[in-house]
Amino acid sequence: MAKTEAQILVEMLEMSRGLTKYYLKKLEGQDIYKTFEIEGKKLNSILWLIAHLTVSENWLLLVCTGGQKISIPWARQFGLGSEIPAKEDYPAVEEIMSKFEEVHKASIDYISSLSDEALAKPTTNGVTLGGKDTVSSIIKHGVRHEGSHAGHLGWLCKLFDVKTI
Repeated sequence: MAKTEAQILVEMLEMSRGLTKYYLKKLEGQDIYKTFEIEGKKLNSILWLIAHLTVSENWLLLVCTGGQKISIPWARQFGLGSEIPAKEDYPAVEEIMSKFEEVHKASIDYISSLSDEALAKPTTNGVTLGGKDTVSSIIKHGVRHEGSHAGHLGWLCKLFDVKTI
């Protein structure tokens, strides 16, 4: 039996998250607050990336699609264009990790429930990051957004001299 579009999107989201978790596992034991600087440009830390993925997934996959937004009190600290906070200004690591899991589970559960008709509807706020103003397009953008940040985690592995292959 053919998969629905929602099933395919969920599969892609889970594959992207799997790559993120692969790199996070490899980075265990490293300084999660460390920011490397290359040619005068600061790179985001491991923890910043986790918090950013959490906030972005909440916005892209729940808010923009009509799902139930999860309250994240520190969302503005890790949104688009935010500054890297000082270590003492981060929320607790456990809280970030808990929201990381909670938002992803809620996103997968919600997207799994969407019909083809619901996926073809416009986003709740006219966002066209996925190329068109449809729920399906914004979810597809969510897949590529996570994948790009998984790549950043891969670079951090190299900078921490952590073997990935």
